[in-house]
Amino acid sequence: MNLVITLFGNEIPMLVVIFIMAGIVQIILNRILSDVGVYNHVWHPGLFRTALFTVIFTLASLVIYK
Repeated sequence: MNLVITLFGNEIPMLVVIFIMAGIVQIILNRILSDVGVYNHVWHPGLFRTALFTVIFTLASLVIYK
């Protein structure tokens, strides 16, 4: 199982691509949750955002690498 992407002659591990995609999903979710007002009910918004990114990245990695 070769999970490497070749881009302009450079081999990039799939985890880098998953990390970037998880960051994009995190930005979109952050804006949605901010507009809805979820962060007004969260004790520590920075910690919540970090945990949400970790969950997104981990789930995407498990789906790809399973």
